[in-house]
Amino acid sequence: MKSIGLFQIFLHLLFQRTRQAHGIEPQIICPRNSVIQEGDTLKLQCGYSGKRHCYWYKNNRYVKYTDTSIYEMVVDRQSGGIYRCHCYSPNQRCDSMKVVITELFSKPELKSETEIFEGEYLSVECIAKTDDSGIHFQYSFWKNNETLAVNQVQHFVLKKPASLNDSGLYHCEANALHRGVGKKSEVMHISVEEAFSKPTLSDNGQVFVGQQLKVTCEVKRNPSRSSLRYVFFRKGQALNSPSIGKSYIVAHAQLEDSGTYLCEVMKTESSVTKRSDGISVKIHPNPVSTPQLTINPGNGIIEGETAWLSCSVPSGTPPIKYHFHKEPSVEIYQHISNLTSITYEIGNVIIYDEGSYYCMAGNQATDPPLQSDHIVLSVIVPVVGASLVSKDNLTVIAAGDCLVLQCQLKKGTAPRFLWYRDNLPLTNNSESYHFNDEGNEFVVHSFEAHHGGRYQCVAINRGIDEMMFNTTSNYFEVALSVRSYSTEVAASVFPLLLITGVIAVIGFKLRQKKQGNSSKVLQPQCGATETRSQPASQELSPANFEFAVIGSFPNIEFAPNLVYSVVTTQKSKTADIGGVSSEDRRISTGEPNDYCIIYATLNHKKVTERLDTTEMEDGSGADTNVYENLPRREENEK
Repeated sequence: MKSIGLFQIFLHLLFQRTRQAHGIEPQIICPRNSVIQEGDTLKLQCGYSGKRHCYWYKNNRYVKYTDTSIYEMVVDRQSGGIYRCHCYSPNQRCDSMKVVITELFSKPELKSETEIFEGEYLSVECIAKTDDSGIHFQYSFWKNNETLAVNQVQHFVLKKPASLNDSGLYHCEANALHRGVGKKSEVMHISVEEAFSKPTLSDNGQVFVGQQLKVTCEVKRNPSRSSLRYVFFRKGQALNSPSIGKSYIVAHAQLEDSGTYLCEVMKTESSVTKRSDGISVKIHPNPVSTPQLTINPGNGIIEGETAWLSCSVPSGTPPIKYHFHKEPSVEIYQHISNLTSITYEIGNVIIYDEGSYYCMAGNQATDPPLQSDHIVLSVIVPVVGASLVSKDNLTVIAAGDCLVLQCQLKKGTAPRFLWYRDNLPLTNNSESYHFNDEGNEFVVHSFEAHHGGRYQCVAINRGIDEMMFNTTSNYFEVALSVRSYSTEVAASVFPLLLITGVIAVIGFKLRQKKQGNSSKVLQPQCGATETRSQPASQELSPANFEFAVIGSFPNIEFAPNLVYSVVTTQKSKTADIGGVSSEDRRISTGEPNDYCIIYATLNHKKVTERLDTTEMEDGSGADTNVYENLPRREENEK
């Protein structure tokens, strides 16, 4: 019996080993039905359950290791195939088993036009088909692997106006809700082409104020053959309503038309709008022309009046900057104006304002500014305060000496001088005198008797509009000195007088005692007595006898040896004239009519004889009185 029991155990072990060696088919323990759909949980068991080391293979490729005999997974379309397993502890190998997966829904299909123009609607449709009405999908759209939209609808269409940025690679994904199954469509390339090219803006080049400005907006490509409308902008402000005209024109541009311009082009059939890049348009000011400077009321302004300097430019776009200058380059005034001419006023003109002036003008288009011609402002100072003076301060001039008279002014510009002697005009055509270049100096190089008289000068200058100013000097009287005449006579007889000087003195002294008052005296012309007309050069009197003025007088035919001279003496001393008493002969000095004019006889021959024959009683020499009719001083008067 014991032997039988051991044999049975041996047979049982042998049977178990035989089963392990041949293997068993894996079992599907889930799902229970025979239909396995995408998204179902599939459980496969290899042999008996329990903790074991199992290796799973699909289509003869290792796919999974489990520490139990059960392999669990969520299946999809790719999960179908032939499965087998190999477990250890104990060692057991399973036969192959085919697993078939039923499709839950079809692969989604993406529908869209692959080429469209911008502005047109982009419609992209994703369709997933299924026979199970109980399945609900979640759709998602992708562009270039970026999510565009997610929506839980049964049939979804992505629809929007297309732009160039909408071009790319699209696909969609359908996910069966609560089933964990998602499927992607094939990738589709959608190209959105531009309806028209980006516009470009251009102008007509450099434009100056007053010229035409033309800005043109160009669209180089328009494959959609759309009808286009144009709008122009300056500094962000629309300049016109949409129109088919592709140019914006300003007939007479001004500075304010400068700025940044751009154009906007829109497609009539859609909302496609494109803007050009901005361009800077500058309206250039017209350069100023050469300025012109004028002085009003004229170049010659009378001192104390007002002068106006006017700087004007015939052309130039304002604002214009004006500068007024006085030489040497001293800026006296500047001003910015929209006018083409401005005026600078110089009030109460003085001589300091005289000089050369110029103005400068410039604007944005003229740098550096242009300069006008120089113009001279002359200040006319009316002549005032003429006075006539002698350079040597002499009124009595010796014969042959030089007489210089100067006509001086307190003030006055560009004076012209007129000279008069005894109220008669003097001209510069005489050989005996002349004037300096300025005309304010009168010169007699060799003074003679006929140069004597009353001199006077007049200064004249002119203002504007032939206005004349003048001032008259005082009278200045000059006369020939009698000493100078005596000097001439003495020079002629100097050798004789030098030899007989002592004898002549003694002779005259003796003759004075003997002769008495035998000399004949002509009637003197003094004071209120009857006067005799004289030349103007003889009207001035000397201060004493030695400076008597001597004028020549014609010789009398019957006395050829006699020389008559007019002798003017001041009555500062008493003189015996004829038989007049001493009281009557004493004449006081004072006014000009206190001078006497006496016609005295000179007898040089007689004087010479007396010097030879007359004895000198007192040893003092002969009488030196050469004037026969002038009384000699008595002895008792000595």
